[in-house]
Amino acid sequence: MNIDIRTIKPADYKKAHAFQCEYLDAEDFRDFVHRVEANPDLYFVASDGDELVGVCYGHPSKKGQSTINLQGIAVNLDVTKRYARVGIGSNMMQVFEGAVKRKGYSKIGVGAADDPKVEHFYLKNGFKPRELVAKGRGYVELARVQIDNFTDGKILQQALRQKYDALEVIFIFEKSVV
Repeated sequence: MNIDIRTIKPADYKKAHAFQCEYLDAEDFRDFVHRVEANPDLYFVASDGDELVGVCYGHPSKKGQSTINLQGIAVNLDVTKRYARVGIGSNMMQVFEGAVKRKGYSKIGVGAADDPKVEHFYLKNGFKPRELVAKGRGYVELARVQIDNFTDGKILQQALRQKYDALEVIFIFEKSVV
């Protein structure tokens, strides 16, 4: 396995779009191209030879001029390929952080999937939990609560699930990159 992580190129668009739609967010190909071309230095692909095995991408936050929102990061989870949980995601995160610094931003924000493995990935990579967001049907925001640490956040996450009968309660993580 020889993994290469680099910024996306137009020749990668079709594979990256298909990968993103499978593992993260489905979006129209034209919308994908428009978004990538708006911030091409914030969209990374990981490949093993000709096989695309991961993506990592973000864009500037609308809430703060110093923050980049990490919109997605994923690695091929096919167990026969053995790409998952071997450090590819963490390596992509390091490359992404370097790009964020070079662009002059000081923070990365991300809403994590409501999944303990995903939450632990962000913790392992130096992110700190800042908020919990409870979402209901249609992914309407039901509640947003500030938190100080992950342990208390896990307790509150369960309480918010029960109180609002939420479809998901996600952690909002943040990392300083200065």
